Amino acid sequence: MPSPDFISDNLRVLILPPTPRDAAITERILNQNHIETFACRNIEHFCEEAKAGAGVLLIAEEHLLGDPHRLAAQMLSEQPAWSDLPFLILTLASGRNAQILEQWQQAAYVTLITRPLQIQPFISVVRSRLQDRKRQYMVRDLLNRLEHHGRQFSQLADAMPQIVFTTTRQGEIEYLNQRALDYFGVSRQEIAGFDWTSTIFESDFANAKIRWERALEKGSSFQCEFRMQHARTLEHRWHLARSLPVLDESGKVIRWFGTVTDIHKQKLIEEKLNLALQQAAAANVVKTEFLANMSHEIRTPMTAILGYAELLAQQETDLEKLHFLKVIRQNGEFLVEIINDILDLSKIEAGKLDITLEPLELSRMIEEIQSLMLVRAAENDIEFNVDFAATVPERIRSDSKRLRQILINLIGNAVKFTQEGSVRLVVSPDAERIQFDVIDTGIGMTQQQVEQLFLPFQQADSSVSRKFGGSGLGLAISQRLAVMLGGEITVQSQQGQGSVFTLSIPNNLAGHTSVEPARSLPSANAATILREKPLLQCEILLVEDRQAIRFLAGRILTNAGASVQFAENGLEATQLVQRLHETNSAPDIVLMDMQMPVMDGFHATARLREMGFNRPIIALTADAMQGDMDRCIASGCNAYVSKPIDTAELLQVIARYVTPTEDNAARDAERR
Repeated sequence: MPSPDFISDNLRVLILPPTPRDAAITERILNQNHIETFACRNIEHFCEEAKAGAGVLLIAEEHLLGDPHRLAAQMLSEQPAWSDLPFLILTLASGRNAQILEQWQQAAYVTLITRPLQIQPFISVVRSRLQDRKRQYMVRDLLNRLEHHGRQFSQLADAMPQIVFTTTRQGEIEYLNQRALDYFGVSRQEIAGFDWTSTIFESDFANAKIRWERALEKGSSFQCEFRMQHARTLEHRWHLARSLPVLDESGKVIRWFGTVTDIHKQKLIEEKLNLALQQAAAANVVKTEFLANMSHEIRTPMTAILGYAELLAQQETDLEKLHFLKVIRQNGEFLVEIINDILDLSKIEAGKLDITLEPLELSRMIEEIQSLMLVRAAENDIEFNVDFAATVPERIRSDSKRLRQILINLIGNAVKFTQEGSVRLVVSPDAERIQFDVIDTGIGMTQQQVEQLFLPFQQADSSVSRKFGGSGLGLAISQRLAVMLGGEITVQSQQGQGSVFTLSIPNNLAGHTSVEPARSLPSANAATILREKPLLQCEILLVEDRQAIRFLAGRILTNAGASVQFAENGLEATQLVQRLHETNSAPDIVLMDMQMPVMDGFHATARLREMGFNRPIIALTADAMQGDMDRCIASGCNAYVSKPIDTAELLQVIARYVTPTEDNAARDAERR
């Protein structure tokens, strides 16, 4: 039986966006436009409130997958016959759930709204759907009176701004209100035998006819959009037709009642909105390509700046000059961090940042993060410790790169804003979730500052930006990444006493074993945790079109003990390898820049593999926007190193492949 709660004349908009933060933003946008809202906690709360009464349902695509899909579908199926709740679904730009969304469009009165929101078109759609809901309430009132007040029904129907009709059980018109008579150009005496389908636009006719006949056959509700010709102006205007069966006491269809609403203006708005969305998508593609190109154009000279500064530092003994070189390198690395943040934010907003869930060793990852962050803590002359509150799983399924990125950002911020005292990472796993608490004794924040934290380009206040630097993107990106991992970041802070940033993610076990790590990982000073630079004894072919980078990388490799040959583009590299192969002197490893004239690194790598060159090829890429590890690997590379080149990382990657281990052999066999 339909729930009686649906009869409420409620016109509020029920909201269930992806995150509580998104819910707050959406509520603010709608409330500023004088639209009543109500934010729901979860899908169960959402369905319960819908039954209590709503004008429009606004829900994120993510909440309609799996079991929540069935719960929402059941709620909609329990509506009374007159009710067709407008259902607005906030979709992801990736289109990964297109099939499920298509099913929803067929099953309910659904409008898809692509994220990120275009505010004015979004408000227009919401208002339009609220008007539809008002009309449904009007139709409901008409239906309630129809049984006892037939004469009043006719008077009310004539006053309706819509076409109102009733038909026999077989679908033959028996009543049209005055608006219908005027639109079709017929009199009441001509109603009998009038074929309303003859007014439907030719290209819309087949679909409308099939749906109407199916409704008549099954005794189910009818809904269809089509264009109908106006008798006087001959204009074909868009209409939305809805019809419901009227049942007798035994449940048999005795007639049909329906309305036809002029939605021509709405359709024109939707067409403009779709055009605007297409233009926005095209602009986003241009922006993405621009950022990718800018990434390459900035990262490549940054490689030279940072690399030459490091080479000079190795040869310099004057302390003042060493300090100058350190300042150059620190600011260069800061610039690279800003570039990375901007690119990550752009990828997230474009829906092009994918999460890859794979097994990772949690304890090992935490140890690696500690080793990295101890250096930063030592530079600030503060302590950094890691504690495990309980036994941790040996392996979990998550995206190791993104989880590491979040934790490094949270810990890095804590170190940056802590001038004395300590920073502590506490790992607390339980059966369902793993919690990471980053606790500092830093400057702390007010509640107002906390509320601004996760907005892009926001910092606590301008004085913080001037004193500590930063782009204000790190936390915004980290929160979005946390949501993509199935978790969230929360904050507790008190000004002058420090902060606690808590990352919570699902405890998706990869296997069934756990390890008991030391309750606290041992501390170390900066000198003991710097990465060692291995000694190389191998022949290397360096393929790079820029002379400055060739010289820099060549000097790094030569200083590490390698013999280096050079090629300026992919074609030159393939020809050189062919000649060396004929003399049995092929290089042990190839370092391949991926963006070069004549022949780029992707085609050169593929060509080398076709030639039978099966030794390691390491990609050197500045194209972080299209991150491109997958593309590099797909072309035949064994691994990749991002520009600006980190000397220690480059040498360690080379050493790993010129002195292969069982793990490397297994990984390369899997790629092949």
